[in-house]
Amino acid sequence: MANPARHLCRSIFQVTRQIPVKRKCPPQCLVRHRTAAPVRQLSTTCLRRADEPPPRRPAQPAETDLDEADEADDTDPSEYLTPSTPISVADLDPNERADYEVLSKPQQEEYLALQNHYAAMFESVDADAALDEIAMQVDRQVDSEVEPLDFPEDQMRRQDMNFWAVDEDDEFGQVEEEEPWDDSAITSVAHSELEVHREVREYTRVIAWDMPLLNQFAKPFQPPTEATPLRFRYTTYMGEVHPAAKKVVVQFCTKDLPNLNEAQRAKLIKLVGPRYNPDTDMVKMSCEKFEAAAQNKRYLGDLVNKLLDEAKTGADKFEDIPVDLRHHKSKKRAEFPEEWKMKPARVQQLLSARQSQRLLQASEIPIVNDAETVKSYVRTLSGNRGGRAQRTL
Repeated sequence: MANPARHLCRSIFQVTRQIPVKRKCPPQCLVRHRTAAPVRQLSTTCLRRADEPPPRRPAQPAETDLDEADEADDTDPSEYLTPSTPISVADLDPNERADYEVLSKPQQEEYLALQNHYAAMFESVDADAALDEIAMQVDRQVDSEVEPLDFPEDQMRRQDMNFWAVDEDDEFGQVEEEEPWDDSAITSVAHSELEVHREVREYTRVIAWDMPLLNQFAKPFQPPTEATPLRFRYTTYMGEVHPAAKKVVVQFCTKDLPNLNEAQRAKLIKLVGPRYNPDTDMVKMSCEKFEAAAQNKRYLGDLVNKLLDEAKTGADKFEDIPVDLRHHKSKKRAEFPEEWKMKPARVQQLLSARQSQRLLQASEIPIVNDAETVKSYVRTLSGNRGGRAQRTL
């Protein structure tokens, strides 16, 4: 109990050292020439039964009232100390200055002398001893007001002990359980499986009840017109936070841009540089420098407008600079030679030959109406097939 009180008093003294001027400083903080009392360590009380009254503590002569200590610690004005930096009237705050003006001339001198004495005591080596004495007084006062801890001596039965204290004799572990242990309790892995099952059921309910309501917002697909040559592409991860979700890609064909002649189109191709694909006449640009996809789209839109303005109204036409397409490597595609393709007359000839072959195969099957004849013919065919299979094996 003494350690918290000492820590509190030391904190107060640190603050008072930063602001030495105080209106009302407790005199017990300025006790000089007093040795520090030994620190009493935390001790436990002896065990006793709950029905016994708490023992009475004998009165200690060292415990005195704070008012009596204040009267005993008064300092003679002739013994006032002087700090390293004396306090003047200019160092007082407005409230202290108001109190100072109310006093008479001798009282004002006494007030300043007392404030300088307080500041000198805070700087002296006896402040620690005074601090320890105050901590001991607070400790004794708290001990006198707080009742000692009481631990009952009665032991619990073995069958009434907690599950985790069966093999222990610790009195703190011998507590009654609020509810009996349930042997059917599942593990944490099973709880995880249940969470997955609940999530699947939640999305199933969304599919069954919420998704059909989106039909009223459906719109027919309309292909882009000449008024919208820009095509933006986004990437979404269905609610998952991903660094690539902010990226936006724009594509447009140079021939689809309105009000752009051939010279301006050639200048635009030179401006975009390696972003131009000569095989598809497509310009592709992307942006992911901003946090939101809408900001990246706006940046790409402004960039395309700047390129068009420069291609149309720029002073330099870039006529002396050739178009550099070394960045693009065209892929070779193998095409079927035209001379290898069959002529329509040859295709008709093959179709007629296949038709005649089918008719010839159909004429070889005998047409009979007798059931016995059909069965014997089937047996003959099966026997021939079996023999052929045996010969093959």
